[in-house]
Amino acid sequence: MAGLEAEIGKLLREKKLTLGAVESATGGLISHLITNIAGSSDYYLGSVTSYSNDVKVKVVGVKAETIEQHGAVSGEVARQMAAGGRRVLGVDICVADTGIAGPGGATPGKPVGLFYIGLANAKGTYSQRHLFTGNRLRRKSAAATTVLEWLRQYLVTGLVEQPVVTCFLESDGRVLLLRRSDRVGTYRGKWSAVSGYLEGDPEKQAFTEIKEETGLHGRELLLAGKGGVLTIDDTAIGIRWLVHPFLFHVADPRRVRTDWENIEALWVLPAEIGQYDTVPGLRQAMGQVKLLQGGDG
Repeated sequence: MAGLEAEIGKLLREKKLTLGAVESATGGLISHLITNIAGSSDYYLGSVTSYSNDVKVKVVGVKAETIEQHGAVSGEVARQMAAGGRRVLGVDICVADTGIAGPGGATPGKPVGLFYIGLANAKGTYSQRHLFTGNRLRRKSAAATTVLEWLRQYLVTGLVEQPVVTCFLESDGRVLLLRRSDRVGTYRGKWSAVSGYLEGDPEKQAFTEIKEETGLHGRELLLAGKGGVLTIDDTAIGIRWLVHPFLFHVADPRRVRTDWENIEALWVLPAEIGQYDTVPGLRQAMGQVKLLQGGDG
């Protein structure tokens, strides 16, 4: 795998960027791999092995309430680890990981082999969910390699790959649009469908996001379709969205109740979407689930 670390080093040198790491379950393996390359001190400034929650909070700056609410093994914690590490280490890019290497440590909904990896740069913080197999050492190795592959992809393209679900809710031929609040991380004030980071099975994540953002759940929803993964590049914010689109039929649109992520809700005809200032790629995602009517607009 030395070729991967060497390529990362070459890219960091060319772009004049510095790198750091905050590791939990990998226990310093990412740092070990990076520093196997001679001259890595040119771009690699250091790491924090935040194996305990206390170190995550007191040294890195992860919020204790985040760990209490989501658990140490979560996307939220991985993102805060990366962001905190970037600040503490004074680097341009910081990667992070938190996971359950096994053989013990599993909890309900969080099996052995579950890892969340994080990345922070000047434009934001990001996370991905992965489930690795094998024994403890294989899981740690797979997690470290995945972090480095994600980092390499970002350095090559300038875009951080971020999987998301986008859920279109339909009732009586109209689709629900939500205007994003000032409290969300991206696209504040723009119109979107129900959406969220993908952290597991896409279909289960879709139901979770819909319940959180609209209050609808169970028999109030009928899965009517799903499309292939759509790639949307937003160079302005440096993200390559990997969109998993879904279509749900809603029996009673009056039961929609928005949460803090959105400040306004409208039911509109699909052909009217072009009249609104939407997040990038919304109409393309709609086309993936056959919602478009009256042309592309």
